[in-house]
Amino acid sequence: MLILYLLWRVMFTMPAGGSNLMMAWVLVGFEALPLAGLVLKVVSLWNINSQPPLPVTEAPGGMRVAVLIPTYDEPVEVLAPTIAAACALEPAHETWVLDDGDRAWVAQMCAAFGARYVRRDDHDHAKAGNMNHALRLMAAEEDEGADGIDIIAVLDCDHVPLPAFLTATLGWFTDEKVALVQGPQSFYNSGAFDDDGITGEQGMFFNVLMPSRNVPGAGPFWCGSTSLLRVKALREVGGVATETITEDMHTTLKLIRVGWRTVYHHQTLAVGLAPATPDQYLLQRRRWGMGAMQILVRERLWAAKGWMSWRNYHEYLQGTLWWLEGIGTLVAFLIPVVVMCSGAKTSTADPVVFGAVFILMFSLRLWGSKRLMRQEIHWPTAFALRIFRVPVGLACLWWLISRNVLEFQVTPKGGTDLRRRGRTPPVLSGMIVTVAAVLLYAGAGVMGWVPWRADLSSTVAAGSWLLLAAIVLVMGTRRIRAADYATSRRNAYRTVVSAPVEINGVHGELVDISVGGAAVQIPQGALPGSGAVRLELPGTAPVTLQVLRLIPGPEGSQTVSLKAAERDWEAYRILSLWLFHTPEGALPQFPQGVPAVASLRVL
Repeated sequence: MLILYLLWRVMFTMPAGGSNLMMAWVLVGFEALPLAGLVLKVVSLWNINSQPPLPVTEAPGGMRVAVLIPTYDEPVEVLAPTIAAACALEPAHETWVLDDGDRAWVAQMCAAFGARYVRRDDHDHAKAGNMNHALRLMAAEEDEGADGIDIIAVLDCDHVPLPAFLTATLGWFTDEKVALVQGPQSFYNSGAFDDDGITGEQGMFFNVLMPSRNVPGAGPFWCGSTSLLRVKALREVGGVATETITEDMHTTLKLIRVGWRTVYHHQTLAVGLAPATPDQYLLQRRRWGMGAMQILVRERLWAAKGWMSWRNYHEYLQGTLWWLEGIGTLVAFLIPVVVMCSGAKTSTADPVVFGAVFILMFSLRLWGSKRLMRQEIHWPTAFALRIFRVPVGLACLWWLISRNVLEFQVTPKGGTDLRRRGRTPPVLSGMIVTVAAVLLYAGAGVMGWVPWRADLSSTVAAGSWLLLAAIVLVMGTRRIRAADYATSRRNAYRTVVSAPVEINGVHGELVDISVGGAAVQIPQGALPGSGAVRLELPGTAPVTLQVLRLIPGPEGSQTVSLKAAERDWEAYRILSLWLFHTPEGALPQFPQGVPAVASLRVL
């Protein structure tokens, strides 16, 4: 569709020579910019199939496995389910909690759950330094005669592993050249800032782009969490990279350089927390973008073809430069403005015909792209989030110019004291004012109310892109300011799911449940308004919780709000495993193997 549109523009809408023709070619060149990227995308994404190994019941070749969970300052409601679920995994393994926050309660929880607590005296290099400390500790213990660790599985502290996390992935390591197995990062907090009602913004990345790299001569990069790495390979490249703030991607490049393979396992193996607010989202994306700039410069990726396959060269160079797309987006806003304000005649087509052709071309491009992306994108959300690439791109460009020292900034998890709405970055507010002013002035000029040099046809030709830009800007800023994405005072995400339960022998219906408590509908007057009670969830042991409040309900019912007592590690463990390792048959309305936390119902 883009090619047909460009041919129509060149053959039937170009003005006569001179400055008009020059400006018309500027606009057509701008319209043609996506063509090369679309061709590469079609080639890369045409086939995304791959064949995983069969699940295993024990680590191949007697390899010893340790699950590493780096943490810093996350609340118990975020950390507890990850540790509890990791300890419950099969086959036999160790679970190491790497606490850079030196918190006594984390050590207590690890002891209760059966995990090993690890801390360090020096907290340099953030997550990368934390993991390297664990690798050095493994090596030192191996030198003293202990059995060595062959494979480490890495989970961010908010990514809770599902039962198949290890059994589904360890089979890849029968190939002695595989250094990394990366799984998708899926998220259970529906209603997060990037949630599009399908799989979230990263759904396309993990369900389409990453599987497309599982071909000879390519391979995914380490995404930090939901991954497994061969310790031997990490030692060969000096451990986890500490030179940049995106240690995962940088470490992958080091592995590729010395001949190791990376593979992608396309199966939901863990579920985590996506950034819930605009500020969290922007902080995370800015860190990723500036880290990519560090890698681009340090590894000289533009000159890396000598040690990379063509496909890897294309993927990694494009993947880092992609973070500068915000600069291209800013230019894409300015070009139609300049063309319109120049007064040049850039199209000879009838305005109605031009508008109809433009709408047809753009609509069918979106239709085709969505199918190439396997329906893993929701265009309104994608357009709304696209404007964030402008401040991220500017931050990346500024780093390329200034080369400031960057520090790893952790994306905040858990609640805040107050509910605050997102803040619109100033550059976006400036773009909205500029675009609105140009469109209003152009409209007034076409009506003859103010001086305007461009004719109606040329105004429509450039104004179509500017109007599209205005729509995207408004969608994005409305999303930023929406109350749905304000900060929350809750540390734990509540899952809305129905199930028959009992409280002190009283039959009730589960309303919602979290790592730290539950809400249950019961007959009015069946329970006292305070004190400890025993909640019996389907398929698991009873859990002792505290009554917080009773809320009157319809038709003689009431809802009791329950909470785990502080530092009641057994309560946290039972609630966590029921949510993420839901016992078979506990929720007949769910497909087998799907955990309770996968519920898409919302309050």
